[in-house]
This record gives sequence, structure tokens and C-alpha cells, in this order.
Amino acid sequence: MPAEPEDPAVLVPLEPADGGSATVEMQQGTDGPRKRWWLAATIVAVLLVAAVAVNSQLGTDRVADADADAAEAAEDVSDESADGSPPDDPAAPEATTAESETPAQPEPDPLGDERAGADDDPGAESLQVFGEPEHPVSGVEPYIPSRVRPVELGPPAEVCTGTLVAKRIQLPLRFASTKPEGIEQLTWSPDCRRVVFRIGATLWLADGDGTGDMPFLTAQHGLNAPVWSPDSQWIAFSQDAIVEGERASHIFIVLPDGLGLAQITHGVVLDQDPAWSPDESRIAFARRVRVTEAGGDIRFEHHIVVADLLSGAEQVVSASAERFSAPSWSPDGGAIAYRVGGDLRAVRLDDLSHSTLLVGVVGGRGSWSRDGSRVAAWRDWRRGRAEIAVLDRPGLYPGDQHVIALEGLEQASPSVVPRLQWSADGERLLFLGSDTPASHWAYSIVVPRPARSVEYWAMLDVAEAVVRDARYEVVAVQHSVAVEPEFSVRGRAGEGVIEVWIAFERSEPRRFFEAIENPHSELPGIRRSPERIGVWFRCGDLYGEVLASSQVVANALAVDVLSAACPAN
Repeated sequence: MPAEPEDPAVLVPLEPADGGSATVEMQQGTDGPRKRWWLAATIVAVLLVAAVAVNSQLGTDRVADADADAAEAAEDVSDESADGSPPDDPAAPEATTAESETPAQPEPDPLGDERAGADDDPGAESLQVFGEPEHPVSGVEPYIPSRVRPVELGPPAEVCTGTLVAKRIQLPLRFASTKPEGIEQLTWSPDCRRVVFRIGATLWLADGDGTGDMPFLTAQHGLNAPVWSPDSQWIAFSQDAIVEGERASHIFIVLPDGLGLAQITHGVVLDQDPAWSPDESRIAFARRVRVTEAGGDIRFEHHIVVADLLSGAEQVVSASAERFSAPSWSPDGGAIAYRVGGDLRAVRLDDLSHSTLLVGVVGGRGSWSRDGSRVAAWRDWRRGRAEIAVLDRPGLYPGDQHVIALEGLEQASPSVVPRLQWSADGERLLFLGSDTPASHWAYSIVVPRPARSVEYWAMLDVAEAVVRDARYEVVAVQHSVAVEPEFSVRGRAGEGVIEVWIAFERSEPRRFFEAIENPHSELPGIRRSPERIGVWFRCGDLYGEVLASSQVVANALAVDVLSAACPAN
């Protein structure tokens, strides 16, 4: 059963970090640049008036200079005729002094109109600064702007690092906001210093706080799904194409300055949604392949493919007639989550086993926390309301599921689900919301703490390893947090059955156990029945019981658990 949503987090009004008025904070953020533009326009106007006055004073001098220039030109013409040069066209009209008698006009400021237009319309300034590129006939080309991007990047953005107190903050994206297509697929780099996003057929970059936005890559066909490499140095994306008359899509990588462009996949395939491996040596993506049957019938297969960037080798890790999309790599590199309809599934790369992580997701990628202990996905996305499902400890165990209900979202396009991304501290989820193509909000949502700690799952790994090392098959793992965090691992080998029961913040055996002597070690003995006999132990906040059909076996297992979990004891 999916978890029920907790009390909704109302995201409007804005909660400023300094406790001031949200309205005042937003006005300061938007009116400041406008006032500076009006001030610049006023200065330009004053300079133009001064130029007119100076030119009117120097008008007579310019007339005299013009007459002298005309006389020198006439002498040059006569000299050329005397030297045998071709004479002027006899039909040409004779020069008159009418122009010389007209007062000289002030020279126009070559940037005057553009500056005035830029003051009134940021889109005009965007055109002036970046130009309007011609899309290449095929393939992908860098978008070379007239303004060079500074090499030095700004500090990591607070909204990305997790230090922002407010639930949302407005991103300037000043030039990008002039584009009617709207901003999509915005993602912060892992170092929180830049964002990449898509507008139409062009990829854009900006600093982590939304300033300094500029385009850097364009194509005739669509560019999609830009995603950062773990070191924040490369961007992978997909590009639509036409190959042999068929619709196709391929995976590319590029540096943020538009250089180093390399095509990773080729052929009549639809490759989409790239995802970097943690070591940056491989890229996973979703592929659709058309297959022609022996009888001429056509069907489509869907794959999750892993491509090695050095060798070019490809490995299909999942294949089905169902549509796969949006793969995302676990931080340890051991699993890939992907979406199949309304399910978020995962495939482990060591044995290619599959599991379902979340059900009822509505789009987008599954987003792994940076330590790999949690994964999040959208469960609902409607106008003004949304839900995020968060699963603790994805993998072989179900974990606990939390649902975060959100109200007051800005959703210019309810059908387009934004990307979810974890903050650097692992305590918040980030995404972009836009109420209009010119207004963009970065949301920072606090995620409920996990019901089970990292130590809990580490101890579970220890218990399972001890059971397997003792040559028992793990047949059952049970979890409970009704009273206290606890789990049990049961193993079987022939007729022998053992159980390791671990709890946190407990100091004594469960009440249905009988205390007995233990002649085999210093560990206290317990008994539930003649067939379930064992020992119990404590190590800091950790409490454990080991049961078996023999107290000797229970002693040995308990010593192994203590040696792994509490080496000092």
C-alpha cells in the first residue's frame, strides 16, 4: 500500500531567511535591476544632449573643414587627369555648396537605439549580447556568443547546498526569461555552482543562483535531457536526428563551454535520458529499437543500455516490450533505477536482478540521495498541488516510504514534471517551478528524516553476512519500527534454523525469554523453548539476541556479530 501523504507543506507565501516581508524581498529582487537600467538610460540621454550642444558650437569649423576638403579633392582630380587617369563621368552632377551651407548634424550614438531598446526590453539586449544563431543543417554546433563567459565561477548556490532557510527563492535567469518557449529540465551541477537547462532547441547555462545565464549549444533538431557528470565538468544530452529516413536520437557529451563535443551512440535508434555512472566511465540511457520479424511484422523493443566511454562497448541490462525511460545511477554504481509506466524499478548490475522501488509515479527520473540511502520521485503533479514519494534504503529491502504533499506551487505547465534533485546535505529536495515563462522559482523542500538510521542498515548487512558465513541460507528478513527500530534475520541449513535479532535503544531481553546459565561463554543465556536457545548481548546502543537449536552455535554466531559490530568489545 502506498504511504499516505503527511500534512501538506504550503509553499506560499515565501519565507525569507531574515524573517522580513516576502513582498519586499521579491520587489527588491526584481526592481533593483530595472532601476539600474533606467539610471543607465538617463545617463545616455544626458550625454546625447551634451553632444548636440557641442556639435552645434563646432558647426562653423566643420563647414570650413568641409570646404577645404572639397578644394583638395578637386586638386586631386585635376592631377589625376593630367597624369592620364580616366576622367570623371561627364553625366555626374556637379557638386554644389548647398550641403556645406547646411549646419552639421550631431553624429548618432551607434549603440543608442540598442541601448534604449535594451532598457525597455531585456529581449533586445539578449539579441545584442548573444546574437541569433543559425541552426546547423544537421548535428549539433556550439552557440558562440559575443560575450565570453568568465572562467571564474561564483560560489555554490545556497538553494543547492541546503543552507537556504526559505522554502523557495526566485531565480533571475534574466535573458532566458525573454524566450517564449519556457525553461525546462533545469539541473544544478553537483558542486552547486552552475545550472543547465533547455529552451526550445538550445541548451543554456547559468550560475547556481540563476545569474549570468547564456546559451551554449544549439541544433536544428531537439536537444534533450542535459545532465551533469559527477565532477561537474561535462554535460551529457540526447539529440533528435533523421537517419536513413527514420526518426532517431543519439547521446552526446560536451564541455560547458561548448567544446569537446562527442557523439556516443549512432544508428537508427532512439537513445534518450542519459545518466552518468559515479566514476564517469559509463553512461546509461533508455533505447527503443525497431525489430522486423521474419514475416515482415514490425515491433519495438525497449532497453536500458550502459555504454563504456573508452571502449564504446554497450551492455543491455534490461529489455522488455514495455517502455523504459529516465534511468538514474545509484551513487555506489551498483544499481540503476528506471521508470516503466507508473513504476520506478531498479536493476542490480552484479546479477541483473530487478525490483520495484516505488509505484504510482507520474514522470521524471528517480532521484537518489548522495549517500544512496534514499530515492525520491513525483507521485502527483497537478496545478497548484503535487506529491513527492521518498523511499528509504532502496534495494533488496522495502524500507519505509514517506509522501510529501505540496500546495501553492507555481506550475506554468502542469503536464511537464520538473526534475527532482537532492541538496548537497541530503536533507532537502530541489526543483524548478514557473508560473510564467518569465518567472522562475527554485523550491527547496525539507525531507522527513528516515525511520531507520544508516547504522540500522549497516548492522543489517553485518547480521546477514554472519549468517551466510556460517553456511546458512538467509530465508527471511523482518523489520519493525512500531516500538523501536529492530530487525531479525533468519537462516536455515538442513534441519538447523538460526535467528539474529537486533534492536536499538534496548537494554534487556524480551519478556517472553527465560534466563538460563551459559557454560560456554560469558554471554548471558536465554531460552524461549527447547528448540530455541541462545544468548544476548549489548554494545553501546545496540542490543542483540542470537537463537539456535544449540547454545554452542548461538555463542559462535554472537561472537562473530560482536566482532564485526563492536570490535573494541
